[in-house]
Amino acid sequence: MKRLSLGVLLWLGLAWAGSYTVKPGDTLWRIAQEQQVDLTTLILANHLQNTNLKPGQELLIPEAYIILKGDTLWSLAQQFATSVAEIKQLNNLNSENLYVGQRLWIPSPKTTIPRVNVASLAKSYLGRPYRYGGNGPNAFDCSGYVQFIYRQLGVELPRTAAAQWSTLPAVTEPKTGDLVFFSFSGNRVDHVGIYLGKGLFIHANSYKKEVLVEELNAPWYKKVYLGARRISITQTTAAR
Repeated sequence: MKRLSLGVLLWLGLAWAGSYTVKPGDTLWRIAQEQQVDLTTLILANHLQNTNLKPGQELLIPEAYIILKGDTLWSLAQQFATSVAEIKQLNNLNSENLYVGQRLWIPSPKTTIPRVNVASLAKSYLGRPYRYGGNGPNAFDCSGYVQFIYRQLGVELPRTAAAQWSTLPAVTEPKTGDLVFFSFSGNRVDHVGIYLGKGLFIHANSYKKEVLVEELNAPWYKKVYLGARRISITQTTAAR
């Protein structure tokens, strides 16, 4: 496959990242030059205390990203499976203000959240009562339930369904762990659940007053379904 140059990737607002295995004779300066990473950024990204390297040592290569219109530190943290605090630390940022064209270094993700963990964790709260404004663990409203589940997995989401919808990237076909959104009012996002796969989703149902699993393609939900949004997690078959 033809590789795009770094300049083209940055112009597109895309990022690059990965890891590098240290070879005999390597120095941090040489690796930084070859990988086109600032030396200080490379040191910070790997939490190095000194410049000594050992053959076989794995170094994380941070991602270079050019800010596009609408980007926020929170959306970037979600997109690249990192945190706002890590992005700010790596780039020495004192505020969350960004401008179009700004270059940021994005930490390479060290951990991932298995999608199957989302489903199993979400189902462990089946039957919990619905309560408007409920944040859990004893009672939930729809967005409070979604926020609570993902918080247990180390992902911080906005509190309301509308904010979750507007912040996360859209997907055409939902996969396990994606968020599914609805508009019962017809003019705004007012409900959210977690997709479980095989046409099922789990949510805090205000009508039936509990957390339950239902079919996404049921006539009532199909009529008011808006679409799905994805959180930056990866699929795995590992069980929680």
